[in-house]
Amino acid sequence: MKTLKTLSIIFLLTLYGCASTEAVLAEFDESVDFDSYNTFVLCIDDLFVENTNFPNHDNNKVRELIGNAVENEMINRGHKTNVMDPQLQAGFKLLVEEKEATFYDCKEQDEYSYWAECTINTTIYTEETLVVYVSDFEKNQIIWQASMTCDMSRYNKKLPGYINELVETLFNEYPKIGGAL
Repeated sequence: MKTLKTLSIIFLLTLYGCASTEAVLAEFDESVDFDSYNTFVLCIDDLFVENTNFPNHDNNKVRELIGNAVENEMINRGHKTNVMDPQLQAGFKLLVEEKEATFYDCKEQDEYSYWAECTINTTIYTEETLVVYVSDFEKNQIIWQASMTCDMSRYNKKLPGYINELVETLFNEYPKIGGAL
């Protein structure tokens, strides 16, 4: 019984540790000199809600906040907005999908016996991923992107701060050396 409690505590600590750290996945074109770019425009199409089945996760407010945060981070890295002749286009994708997880819950008969019964519990949850990207207009290709899981429905009143922090974390992977920092 003591071993089971110890294993339970280890499992909970591991689960808690995984929940508190989010991994940023980032990649960029190594042949590109990011310091040679000066101007950008925000992709207006990314401001339109795509995941209409998930209004608590993807809505006009969330999209506007993400767009503003992306624009601010591009400016913080020394780029200037230029709608008429931009070198870069900055944008984002908010991916929302429903997933299913199955757990086995086994109850002990007594401390010296095997399990009395095991049940299978299925949980359906929503997973969100924010992808931020920058593309080169002349090459017509994405030259940098970063992504991270997120939860836009959880923060309500703290949503602007949460989104700013999330986008800043993603842009910490942006390879531009110069900037207005």
